[in-house]
Amino acid sequence: MHSFMHQNSWRAAAVLSAVAALSLSALPAQAVTSTVDLTTLTPNDLASTLLGAGVTASNVTYTGAPVASGTFSGGAASVGFDTGVILTSGSAAGAMGPNSLPNTTTANGLAGDADLTALSSVPTRDASVLEFDFTPNADTVYFEYVFGSEEYLEFVGSDFNDSFAFFVNGVNYATVDNGGVLEPITINNINPGSNASLYVDNPGTLNVEYDGLTTVLTFMAPVNTGVPNHIKLAIADGSDEVLDSGVFLKAGSFSTTPPAGPAKVTGGGKVAQSDGDVTLGTQVIRDEQGLRGNLQVNDHRNGARFHGHSVDSFSVTGSTATWTGQGRLDGADGYTFTATVADNRQGNSAKKGSADTVQIVIRDAGGAIVWENASLDLWGNVTVHQE
Repeated sequence: MHSFMHQNSWRAAAVLSAVAALSLSALPAQAVTSTVDLTTLTPNDLASTLLGAGVTASNVTYTGAPVASGTFSGGAASVGFDTGVILTSGSAAGAMGPNSLPNTTTANGLAGDADLTALSSVPTRDASVLEFDFTPNADTVYFEYVFGSEEYLEFVGSDFNDSFAFFVNGVNYATVDNGGVLEPITINNINPGSNASLYVDNPGTLNVEYDGLTTVLTFMAPVNTGVPNHIKLAIADGSDEVLDSGVFLKAGSFSTTPPAGPAKVTGGGKVAQSDGDVTLGTQVIRDEQGLRGNLQVNDHRNGARFHGHSVDSFSVTGSTATWTGQGRLDGADGYTFTATVADNRQGNSAKKGSADTVQIVIRDAGGAIVWENASLDLWGNVTVHQE
């Protein structure tokens, strides 16, 4: 690792060479992967590439340099999936391999993004932002992505911390569990010293320009079913415009269908009580990024609504799963929940035999039970995806 003085000299030299990098980025990429940027494509093309089952999009906009974002192909061996959308703080073409330079920079001379500045606590520059409204057919959306940066590893722990975020209805859900706290994904919290299992070093072995990348990560966010929601996908340089970063988004993965992987619970339906109905939906996942999930409960007897927005613990035994978390009852914070489901029909709602069951207990800040369902049988389907 270079000394900090050497790093600053290096950054200064990269600033002076930014004009040259602009012209170089227009050259054909010497790589298996290829890119097509927004000098040829439209923002609608990017959204269409990203969309998968269960989601429709409208009102697509893009803010940033046309050369900074586009689509890519041939990325299976380098980023973990073959095709998709790329957003960068420099140029899409400049992200393609091989990793022949330690300081690839394309300075587009554009402004940063206020939301990213607030999230990262450093000034941002050269932002690329793709936004659109979307209507999902379920209460959770997913996609798969990889973050890469030329800031690795020399600037880990510094203020030169390029940032990106995926905001759904104003909340960033591109996070990683860092000591029990969900934090934005940056070079400062995914590296050999922090969440090392999510970091992939690239000394030149991967056919992509970035010096380091994450493993394939899963984005997961609660949404409002059947009505328009809003997503903002944004990336920007941190503190200065030197050294590019990019995020690769898997084609067709923005969906209401969870990706394959370990330890998940998905599903929902109606739980009939003696005096009326309760409907619910839930998604919870445990993987290398940590615990994430949500729980939606609508009590049609009295209009009460509960949104479990985080998961604190999760266990699976056979076809039964139990998890705890925190949430909001009728818009007020300070509540916890425990949910237990039994997948008696093994993910097949038409299967004969015992119904799936769901037990939900909601407590206030003092630990007192404020809501629970007496009847447990679910009219619907819940699936425990075993590890």
